[in-house]
Amino acid sequence: MSVNSKKMTFKSKIDNYTIFKRLEVFIKIVECNSLSIAAQKLSLAPSSVSRTLAKLEEQLGVILIKRTTRHIVLTDAGQYLYLRAQNLLINLNESLTNTASFYKHPQGELKITCSIAFGTCHLMKLFSEYRMITPDVSLSVDLNDHLVNLNEENFDIALRITQNPPLNFAMRKISEIHWLYCASPHYLTLKGTPKNIEELIHYDCLVNPNVSHAWVIKDSLGNNVPLRITPLIQANSSLALLQAALNHQGIVCLPTYILGDYLQSKALIPILLNHHNESIYHLYALYCPSKYNDPKIRSFIDFLMIKFQDYAPWAEWINHNQNAHTQCFDKTKS
Repeated sequence: MSVNSKKMTFKSKIDNYTIFKRLEVFIKIVECNSLSIAAQKLSLAPSSVSRTLAKLEEQLGVILIKRTTRHIVLTDAGQYLYLRAQNLLINLNESLTNTASFYKHPQGELKITCSIAFGTCHLMKLFSEYRMITPDVSLSVDLNDHLVNLNEENFDIALRITQNPPLNFAMRKISEIHWLYCASPHYLTLKGTPKNIEELIHYDCLVNPNVSHAWVIKDSLGNNVPLRITPLIQANSSLALLQAALNHQGIVCLPTYILGDYLQSKALIPILLNHHNESIYHLYALYCPSKYNDPKIRSFIDFLMIKFQDYAPWAEWINHNQNAHTQCFDKTKS
């Protein structure tokens, strides 16, 4: 028998709605580590559970569980099926639940993952406003600067700031994120203001080693080349670098969602404004398409879209100071 014909036979074996019931029984046996306890949990006779397992093993042509008088042991095939089947039934249950509640109001726990800085600076305020119109939704947040795979982790939405969002998820583009060079007025008074990005090599630079676009210049061919700076402080936290800049330690390059209030109050002064448009990122809401019909997920993303349909609050400084950019730059040179 050819490989293709084997695959066709195998497909015909499992193309049957009873497979879901058999998988449910198999998962319960593994979770209970006992056929008899699984039978009690499922309100079935032990003999019925044993027959169901046997039929599943016959259907697949493999041994899934080795049974002894005291306990059960998963085979490698059984371990593989358990992990995959568990996710399959969870997704199926979510799909059925989402379909049944398509027109119902948002409720339940909303699980979001986002960067530490954005979550600290903005997510709590955004959720507070969202709950004014959806009081039955609670929030569970994972603040993490590492990219989370929504297919492997149990999150509803991932808020990500990037220039290149992953293409294997559904997404909505929420808002622009600009990056700006800035420093405290006190630091610029002491050290002077750089006239161009090349002069940063003579200044104290506060650097996040994970941000690749900031401390670069373009060569004659238009390629990005690392600027030969000697960082005064390196930290993998934008919030830590913000505090260093506020305490007059040097020049930093940070996103506007962190800088907005400090630019408005003039605690930090933007510099090298002719470069600000070169580092534009976007805030995206990523989600699994199968979950979008969940009212709480759909309504929160819709809320973000409406909230930022004109411009984000952290972009207010840029939107209201386009004509003042040159004036601000000139003032810092004096």
